[in-house]
Amino acid sequence: MNNYINLDGKRYLTPHKRFNAMPAKLSTVRKTLAGATDVTFGPAIFTEWQGVIEAPITPISGSYGTIADLRTSLAKTVSVGLTDHYATSYTVYIVGGPYTEESFTSMWDGASNVFYVPVRLVKA
Repeated sequence: MNNYINLDGKRYLTPHKRFNAMPAKLSTVRKTLAGATDVTFGPAIFTEWQGVIEAPITPISGSYGTIADLRTSLAKTVSVGLTDHYATSYTVYIVGGPYTEESFTSMWDGASNVFYVPVRLVKA
C-alpha cells in the first residue's frame, strides 16, 4: 500500500483516512400519490473517490506534483489516469468544484507551504 495516489501522471500525498473509494448504486427515489416510497435501481454501479489531496508549493523529490500541477489537472475536461493507494489503475473524470484550497499558514507563497484540496473523481 502506498501513502500517495498518482493523478494525471503526478504523485500526491493524501491525509490519513481522507481519501476513499465509494461505490454507488444508481437509483431514483420518489413518493407516489398514495404516499408510498418507490425506488428504482439502475443496472450499473459506479465508483467515485472523494478526498483531500496535499499539494505543496515546492516540488518534493521524485514525480510528486505541486499545487500548480494540481490546478492544471483540475481544470481539465477530459479523463485522466488515477492510480490509487493499492497501485490499481483507473481512468477517471475530475468533477465538481469550485475547489477550495486550504492552507494552514499565512505564508501562502512560502516554499514550505502545502495546500489541501478536496476533490471528487468518477470512474470513466
